[in-house]
This record gives sequence, structure tokens and C-alpha cells, in this order.
Amino acid sequence: MSKLRYMLPSTQSLFVFEAAARNLNFKLAAAELNVTQPSISHAIKALERHCNVDLFVRDNRGVQLTEAGRLLYDSVRSGFQRIEHSLKTITAKDTQYITVAASTSLSAHWLVPKLPIFQQRHPGIKIKIVTTDRDVEPDHQVDMTIWLRPRGFERPNSWYMCQEVIYPVCSPAYIANAMPIKSVEDLASHQLIHSSDPHRKRMGWSEWLGLFGVDSAEIEPNLVFNDYQLAIQAALAGEGVVLGWAITTHLLRRNKLLVRPLKDELRTDSAFFVIANERSSKLDEMRLLVDWVVEEARAS
Repeated sequence: MSKLRYMLPSTQSLFVFEAAARNLNFKLAAAELNVTQPSISHAIKALERHCNVDLFVRDNRGVQLTEAGRLLYDSVRSGFQRIEHSLKTITAKDTQYITVAASTSLSAHWLVPKLPIFQQRHPGIKIKIVTTDRDVEPDHQVDMTIWLRPRGFERPNSWYMCQEVIYPVCSPAYIANAMPIKSVEDLASHQLIHSSDPHRKRMGWSEWLGLFGVDSAEIEPNLVFNDYQLAIQAALAGEGVVLGWAITTHLLRRNKLLVRPLKDELRTDSAFFVIANERSSKLDEMRLLVDWVVEEARAS
């Protein structure tokens, strides 16, 4: 922790000092900061007492900086300039992009591969993808996000994308070398890849198998990941069978990187929704992206 906070009577004293030192006039500094001249004098005296050094020489002609005052002013001025430059830089970057927050797997296997289509249609719109392991509210940093919610979910600035559909997937190499999978019951004798995200609840093998009438009590997980994206990577590497969400495995299956060993699938009562920031400064561009995301999700 910086010791600066203990070396000043207040952070405001730096702004007062900078204005007074730059103008060499307490009256002008007061007008600039929209305060009274006596409050400027009081703040400067408090800073001098705190530092135990004179920062200004006061005479009938006005004020001048002491050697200590000039040293402090040079540091404060350069520091303020660097901070101002950094703030301008990050503010400019934020206003250029539509920021979309989504899970790593949805970003990697659905959103990012499709984005070139959108950018060909709208080359002037820039997009920033932020991966997150939890559901975040759109705010001044996030313009859009994607949530999984009950199908009847309603709130302002939300749009239905597609239903949640879950089925087993594995790599072609795994299915070629493993025992045949002819029914859901056969899955119990296979290497099942498990994932347990700490902040975003996903259906696991026990629940999925149970809904198909398979007792999974004796199935002991051999491979468990705390990130669904890692579970997908393990399946791609031929490590076993993982539960696949249709929206995030559609392209992997189309490119024959993953296959469905069974036709059995579970259509839940949940769905994916786009949630947008209604106070975003980029509403027109964001609505174009929202419409495109909804269109692509329903076509997947």
C-alpha cells in the first residue's frame, strides 16, 4: 500500500496545491476549483503544516513557490499529466468497443468463430470479448452478456436465444477405440468427463443419467475439471465422453472434432438469453449485435 495517503492531509490538497502553484494566485485557483479564496489559503496552510515546510512565499505582490514548492509542483504536475493521459487512453478504448461478457466455452466455440460474419456485415463496429466464470450484470464496462435462465425469464432488454439442449459427445478417436455405446446405460462403463464450475451451475452426469432412468450412484468420477472449457478440451483430446451443450458443441460437431455417440438428448426448461445494458452509449450498434446473436443462435 502506498504511504502517500499518510503523507497528505487529504487527496484534495494536491488538487488545491496544483491549481495554486500553476496560477501563482489563490484567487484564480479558487475560481477554477469553484471554492472561496480563504478555503484555498486554509488548504495550503494545512498542507504546509502537515509537511512541516513552506511551499509558498507570500508578499504584497502575491505568492511565489519556494524551492520545496517547486519540487513538489514538478512532481504533482507530471503525475497529473500521466494520470490524465492514462484515463484518456482507457476511456477512448472503452468507447470504441461493444463489450460482450460470456463463458469461456461459449466464447471460444460459438461466439468467436461466428464473429467474422457479423464484422463483414458491419465493419465499423468493434467488439471486445470478456470471458467470465460467473453471470455478470451489464454495466458501464459490459454492454452485453449471455445468461442461462428458465425459459419464462423476463426482464427489460433481454432476448431469447435458444433452448438448452444437452447430450453426450466425444472425439471420433475415442469412439473408434472404446467399447460400443448403443444405449444410455452403456455410458456407465465409459470414461465420463466431469466438470463442476464454482460460480455457474451446470447439469452433471448424475442428474443427466438419472433423468434417463440410469442409476449413477456407483459411478465414481475419474476426471473432474472446475472449468467446462477444460472438460471440452479433454474430450477433444480423446480422454472420454463429456456432456455437450448444443450451442457450444454445434461447430465442433459440424467440423467433425466431436461426435454424438447416441441420439439421446435432454431438452431442459432453461434457455439462453442475451442481456443488454439499456444505458449503454452504443445502443444502435449494440442492437445490431443483439439481433445478429439471436439470429445465429436460432439458426444453430
